Amino acid sequence: MSENIDFVQKIVTWIEDKQIFSRVRKSNEQRALGMLLYNAGLSYEKAGSFANASHEAVRKWYQKGKKLFEESTKKKKRKWIAIDEKEIKLNGTTVFIWGAVDLDDEKVIAVWVSFGRSGLEAMIFLKKVKNACKGKLPCVFIDGGTWYPWALGRMGFKRHTVLSFGPRSAIERLFGDIERRIRQFLNGFIGKYTRDSMERWVEAFAGFRNWKKESKGALS
Repeated sequence: MSENIDFVQKIVTWIEDKQIFSRVRKSNEQRALGMLLYNAGLSYEKAGSFANASHEAVRKWYQKGKKLFEESTKKKKRKWIAIDEKEIKLNGTTVFIWGAVDLDDEKVIAVWVSFGRSGLEAMIFLKKVKNACKGKLPCVFIDGGTWYPWALGRMGFKRHTVLSFGPRSAIERLFGDIERRIRQFLNGFIGKYTRDSMERWVEAFAGFRNWKKESKGALS
């Protein structure tokens, strides 16, 4: 219980330090609670009932987690990363969530959502990965996707290894977490979700995931 209270207070501190919200319609404690309850698995409606806010307010609050993600993906030297993509249905349409994880701390360093999966999409995603790397580009662990080797070469990643286990378990854990969260939606991603809103959701999810890793380390 005390750990959960610490998490809420840490989010409140982040909100206030970064001046995340410009309006004062709700307290930052309510906002932090709504954001964390939704991230923990509650629906926007249920999280809102605890935070005394509408589901739309919680949705907007949660997507501020994108800023947490941006703060945790600053450019730095990296040794090894793992990348992968996950196919999901969005309003009946197939989309792909791309992700990259730094194997030293298991933080997500890049995410993206696309309608296709080819060398071109892989190259666009790898540009995001490259923007999070400083100096010599890291070794990349990939699966057997044929869309990766050409894109890696084009973006200057000279070292990559094809593996289906071992170091790649970090990226598999990320997509396992995303999959479990998606399954908590009764009807999956339907309704107002678009590619852009889905990408903001994934960025917020990754932001809170990275933040939790930092917070647990600080609390231990």
